[in-house]
Amino acid sequence: MRGKSRYIIGLGNYARDDDSIGLRVVEQIVERGLDKDFTAVEVGNNGITLLTYFNDETERILVVDCACMGKTPGDYLIFSPDDVASKKTVGNISTHEGDILKLIELGKQLGDPIPEIKLLAIEPESLGMDMKLSDTLASRLDEYVDAAVCEIESGPDESKGNI
Repeated sequence: MRGKSRYIIGLGNYARDDDSIGLRVVEQIVERGLDKDFTAVEVGNNGITLLTYFNDETERILVVDCACMGKTPGDYLIFSPDDVASKKTVGNISTHEGDILKLIELGKQLGDPIPEIKLLAIEPESLGMDMKLSDTLASRLDEYVDAAVCEIESGPDESKGNI
């Protein structure tokens, strides 16, 4: 592993259908042993845990979560929180992303070093009370895993940005 750490952090709730996508992406990364040059972490709905990764030892963070963006279910975007805060390029983001922006601001106020942060936001099809992904997201799980691994392993200048 390199000098500084890289993390893929999965957010979500297993009991809410597609809201679990971030957790399931991390689960697959770990099960497949793809986390050789980074650490994959499930934090569930406890987004405040993100603050523990704001330190001098962290190089990059990719947060994976579902987000209601008005896209076709299953579509995804990879973007920086700055894109949402300043340019509004990804439209109406909901669920945990708004909290992430607040957490980054809190980290800054606390004087924490803020590493490079990207979000992989996946449009849900269903947010019902079931313990499984919709068929739409389940059929694309490998694609999300590949996108997450590719993004965290790319250098800052190699990032693909929006997908």
